[in-house]
Amino acid sequence: MSNANEKNKDISLGEKNDTGSYDYFVDSTYKKNLQTLLLEKECIEKSQRFGISRRHFLRSSFGAVAATSIFGQIAGFSSKAEAMDGFISPSEDLYQSVATTTSFTRLDQSTAADWAIIENAVRAQQQGVVDTIMNMINACRGYHLGFGPDQFTHVTQAATRARRDNASDEMILVCLVHDLGKVISNLAHPDIIAGIVRPYVSDGSFYLLRHHMEYQWKHYGHYIFKPTNGRNRYVGESWHADAVRFSDEYDQKAFDPYYRTDPIEAFLPLVEQFFGTATPRKNLTHQICFG
Repeated sequence: MSNANEKNKDISLGEKNDTGSYDYFVDSTYKKNLQTLLLEKECIEKSQRFGISRRHFLRSSFGAVAATSIFGQIAGFSSKAEAMDGFISPSEDLYQSVATTTSFTRLDQSTAADWAIIENAVRAQQQGVVDTIMNMINACRGYHLGFGPDQFTHVTQAATRARRDNASDEMILVCLVHDLGKVISNLAHPDIIAGIVRPYVSDGSFYLLRHHMEYQWKHYGHYIFKPTNGRNRYVGESWHADAVRFSDEYDQKAFDPYYRTDPIEAFLPLVEQFFGTATPRKNLTHQICFG
């Protein structure tokens, strides 16, 4: 028989066994050929559908879904023709549910399907921003940096003082987060926390956080060779008065170990109010985290 005729020959899987399925273990060559045939068919169709290469399909979780489905159905087919007509492809929802990571090694080799996976993951991660902020606050426990009270006590006390002074919700939030950047770098902490919260707060609060150390130098700058009048350069800014109030009434007073500070749980609704959104409040170009 010629190779062409052999290629087109139906693959018989033998007699039905006691369970009603065809015993494809009678000849493993038939099993292997039929699996390869169906996988190639699925690969061609779905790689085009998801906009990925054949190789990417086979190496990714897509290929694993296809292979598992084929293995589960193959015993029910008695011939190649029956398999080609009767194979039920996994649903698109099933493919998407297992496609949680990409496999490209360079961005310029990524596909639309890859970015659908990444976008879904980013949206899911966004739901955890509240927990991330709360974890950052709790990470300040035991972090003294030479001060008497730890940084956790300091930020919650500053927020408590602002709340009891009937400050705005955003001012209370600023007090609560203003020193969280210290868990990464004390010297750079104003820029760090300002950058983290910028998409979630007003421009005024962003600049307040970014420059709050210059306002605090009024109280101790002469001890560390910093200008005590550094805040004066911002007198004409719309946020200057808030920065003065933050610095003088809340931040610099929040080192009292005997002050009755509200528990962290009392601030959770506030954190949820500002950070518990599906998307950040401001559409900043640098907030897009893809890459």
